[in-house]
Amino acid sequence: MEDIHTIVAHNLSQYRMRKQLSLNSVAKSTGVSKTMLNQIEKGQSNPTITTLWKIANGLHIPISELITNKDNNVSCISKSDIIPIYNDDKSIIIHPYFPYNIDKNFEMFNMELHPNAKMHSEGHHEGSEEYIIVHSGTLEISLNNQTHIIRKDDAVHFESETPHTYHNIGDETIFLTATIQYQK
Repeated sequence: MEDIHTIVAHNLSQYRMRKQLSLNSVAKSTGVSKTMLNQIEKGQSNPTITTLWKIANGLHIPISELITNKDNNVSCISKSDIIPIYNDDKSIIIHPYFPYNIDKNFEMFNMELHPNAKMHSEGHHEGSEEYIIVHSGTLEISLNNQTHIIRKDDAVHFESETPHTYHNIGDETIFLTATIQYQK
């Protein structure tokens, strides 16, 4: 297990690089000296909780962003652990691999549509977008009075706040991955 100061050093450095911030700008926004920030990033200083709060508040990030080991934030999901969702005749099965999470603003699921299966969606939240990759079969998507055919290994993206319909128009089961991105 890594020491907390090593985790903080890595996370602060990565955050600064991602946001293209200089030590000077971070020092100004947090009230923590440039020298102290440099020592923290090099793992030469073990910051106090007060210093961590100053950094987090100054950067407008949760303190967990600084103290959480990102390498341990791995989620491995087995299909056998997922409770599937079925339509009435079980011709459509949804496996919610990554259910909606308010912090992430998206959900991701696999979907199976048996031959001739059809599902209508009233539309999702305002500003939402849907991304679908078809792994097998031929999917027909109807929205805004238009029909689109998406075949195996093809994808579609659309604004999903309007009603839309998924339809398996082929003879084989469709397997697809769908991601819905919600507006913040």
